[in-house]
Amino acid sequence: MYREKVKNVMRILFFLGILCITGCRKSDDGEKMVCHIVLEAGEGYFVEDAVRVVEQGSDVSFMISLEEGWQFLGTDYLGETKIIRENDGKTVQLMLRDVEYSESICVSAKKGQYEIIYDANGGQAISGRQNVIPICYRGTHQRINTSVGTDIFVRDGYTMTGWNTRADGSGQAVGLGSRIEWRENLTLYAQWESWTKEESFSWNEESGFAVITGYMGEEKKICIPARLGGFPMRTIAERAFAGTDCETVILPPGVYEIEKWAFQDSCLEKLYIYDDLQKISDYAFEGCDALCTLQINAIEYPAYSGNYFDTFQDKYDRLLSLQDKKKIVLFSGSSTRFGYDSARIDEAFPEYEVVNMGVFAYSPALPQLELILDCMKEGDILLDSPEFDAANRQFCHQKKLDYAVFAMMESNYDAFALLDLREYTQVFTAFSAYQDARRDMERKSYDICASEYDEDGNPLAVASYNQYGDYVLYRPNSEKEEPIYGLAVNYTVNAFPEETYIDSINTEFQKFLDRGVNVYFTYSPRNKFALSEESTKAERDQLHAYLKSHLIVPVISALEDSLYPGTYLYGTDNHLSTEGVQIRTEKVIRDLKAQLAKEEKN
Repeated sequence: MYREKVKNVMRILFFLGILCITGCRKSDDGEKMVCHIVLEAGEGYFVEDAVRVVEQGSDVSFMISLEEGWQFLGTDYLGETKIIRENDGKTVQLMLRDVEYSESICVSAKKGQYEIIYDANGGQAISGRQNVIPICYRGTHQRINTSVGTDIFVRDGYTMTGWNTRADGSGQAVGLGSRIEWRENLTLYAQWESWTKEESFSWNEESGFAVITGYMGEEKKICIPARLGGFPMRTIAERAFAGTDCETVILPPGVYEIEKWAFQDSCLEKLYIYDDLQKISDYAFEGCDALCTLQINAIEYPAYSGNYFDTFQDKYDRLLSLQDKKKIVLFSGSSTRFGYDSARIDEAFPEYEVVNMGVFAYSPALPQLELILDCMKEGDILLDSPEFDAANRQFCHQKKLDYAVFAMMESNYDAFALLDLREYTQVFTAFSAYQDARRDMERKSYDICASEYDEDGNPLAVASYNQYGDYVLYRPNSEKEEPIYGLAVNYTVNAFPEETYIDSINTEFQKFLDRGVNVYFTYSPRNKFALSEESTKAERDQLHAYLKSHLIVPVISALEDSLYPGTYLYGTDNHLSTEGVQIRTEKVIRDLKAQLAKEEKN
């Protein structure tokens, strides 16, 4: 590599001399103008083919390889560029558009500012490395993901259960691959749990793997060995731990399946798994009424990095950083993600910080709101605008989890560990669905950020999300008012039964009110032509009156203000165009100011 770099530098110096005396010139056949383009050498990166001769007006691409801990910032090329960051986090494809002149291009790169020291803490480094390993990160998120650990450390007879800021485990704990706030001189120590003795288990060998069929021990904490009789652990069979007194069970990486009724009627309270576990369902834990915590450690690299699901953890990072500050939290699904100019709200309410927590309406709101609740304090504001086309989920009636919940947790499984599993159903079935969904997806890097891509996953040279969590790419008005999908949504009282939707969302609102949080209800934007035939003006007026009288929080906006002509929608019937966002934001600011003034007066 060193010899190639020297040769590259010499070639560049030669061509730089040519560039000093020539611009674009005709090719040897005298018909086409060609340009000489040189990517200058610099610290922290290497370009395999740094000198190129291209036809004038054409594009030219370079592959830039970054050294460990370095990140690509850009170039001084004055024309348009296209940048594609490869999933390994170390390779950048740079395209220069419409080259008109011969020139030397300066590449800007810098060494990552986030470095964590990992200590094996009794384990051993893999491949002969030192037992203390520094790893740098790009710093694309407000908090940074830790190493998955199993690719750098190993300890015979032990399973790694996470990291801790203190060797004895008395400091701040963080799961493998989950996020932690960076600070200078941050050292994370591997945490290990010794395997429960082999004679405590009955097991069979099947096709070269161990299958646990029973447990004869009495320990409250069980760390299942990764190998039994020298065979890798793969399956926990039906009723293997049924009726046992175990309270904590730690599964090693490599377990493929937990069969139905495996822990039936046990005293299990906390379960540790790795995210390579493929087959598991709620039937495995039938009768486990005390099971409340699922701690997932990452061994697989993420599939949803750069996806809009991954924005939840970036928004959550911001929310965590503002726990002690006065704040306005905007919530619902993607209509919130696409629906606010949070900077304008920040300007209108300078005493508050603003966080846009909207991600995806067609996944249950309840677990998202529970995580938001833990970060809020007295005097904060929750502005909720449930989407009526997903009312079952948005009004917190659906307790059943789905794959999307885990997709939103993928880059920080520690957030999921904060949820009480007893509040939800089909938790493990949803986890299996999540594993099925991402099984054939390309694995990426935690360093990839959703703001580097548009909604459809196309790479961008500009950020698609701002610091508040708003999706900010320009969205033109539509040329027609007709609905995009033709999905007719009911804006009628009958569509929102009191004993289900209203009671469910009031129960959740009450938790915020009990903490001293001010909760306000406003309406999500909707194409006014995407309503059902039953949703007449009279029915809508009745629904508005019904919500005002039945919700335990103030309804601060008029329902009719949330219905827009299709020209202000973009791509769907509830994602606003850029102009639509400004109109909606000003309405909400007006309504919130009026409500706060009324409360202050009273």
